[in-house]
Amino acid sequence: MQTLEKQELLEKLLEKANKTQFDFREISVNSYEKVLRIREEKTGLDAIISLHSTALGPTLGGTRIQSYSSFEKALEDVLRLSQGMTYKSAVAQVGFGGGKSVIFLNDKVKKTRELLLAFGEAVDLLEGLYICAKDMGCDQDDLSVIAEKTPYIVGLSHEKSSGNPSPYTAWGTFRGVQAALSHLYGSDSLEGKKVVVQGLGSVGEVLCDLLYWHGAELIISDPSSEKTTKIAKKYGASVVSVDRIYQVECDIFCPCAMGGILNEMTIPSLRCKIVAGAANNQLYCNSNADQLRKKGILYAPDFVINSGGLINVACEVEKEGYEPKKARNKTDGIYNTLRSIFDIADQNNQSTHQAAMDLAYYRIKYEIGKREENPHFHHKVK
Repeated sequence: MQTLEKQELLEKLLEKANKTQFDFREISVNSYEKVLRIREEKTGLDAIISLHSTALGPTLGGTRIQSYSSFEKALEDVLRLSQGMTYKSAVAQVGFGGGKSVIFLNDKVKKTRELLLAFGEAVDLLEGLYICAKDMGCDQDDLSVIAEKTPYIVGLSHEKSSGNPSPYTAWGTFRGVQAALSHLYGSDSLEGKKVVVQGLGSVGEVLCDLLYWHGAELIISDPSSEKTTKIAKKYGASVVSVDRIYQVECDIFCPCAMGGILNEMTIPSLRCKIVAGAANNQLYCNSNADQLRKKGILYAPDFVINSGGLINVACEVEKEGYEPKKARNKTDGIYNTLRSIFDIADQNNQSTHQAAMDLAYYRIKYEIGKREENPHFHHKVK
């Protein structure tokens, strides 16, 4: 679909949407195709859907449900995340563009079934230009409720869907860690390597399991003492407080929590040779990649190493339905993709982040990996 046609379609959809109980308001943001604030009075729904790019296909990205200190913080979050999804999709060649959504919670507005149903109706009004998925604060039960109002959703638990993408994100991250080791040392063995895992959520915990069984010595950190106690007992891991984790001497630092943790305050404290983790938007700004490079730290670009979950859910919208082996094998390709990016960065005397961005830009510009047929959604709205 050409840009003009997409814009005309969006305008028609927004005109239709504003004749419903929803208030759709466009937020003008340079280089973003459409950023929409969506409100619904009855349920208290207040959400943002960001459509960064549809150059390679309809946008796909998780729905984040949480409280924010301000609207500006929420907007910053959804913009960074949707842009990251564009680059992630382009490098992974899954035939999608970059999108993301956030639903605001506060003292008066809680996550309720009615709120989720309203959000599902709002997503449905966009007729597939945005496809939602699991993210922070939004689990599979929440997705099932949203899916009662729209088919434009991935990661559900049914026979032709892919379910929870976290194991695939963790597997891709693990293979990315191995790729970084291979690039630096000529061997991807984790035997005896000290690995810090920051964040023990659904991805971080699975990653710990993979690292442990491949010989790593684990050092873990999470705000939840219940989680750290569990993992420490299970794997003989050392526990470090969240405010001291950056100073720990280790071979590999794996950020698996919130974004923006690699910045001018934390990078000087790092005592590792590799940063390779599953968190989104790990760099506070692009220049932080150059700081890591100057410090002699090999950085695995987040939107490449953590793309396993996206690859997995993308496999479920194929005509024949989901095939887990295909998802696994394509996720395994993150290893070779990162090896290539590391080599290109060395050859061009640039940061690995810039090398990965250049690859994404190239594929978007020449429409490499563009979706050739519409996604197939194998569940029906009730």
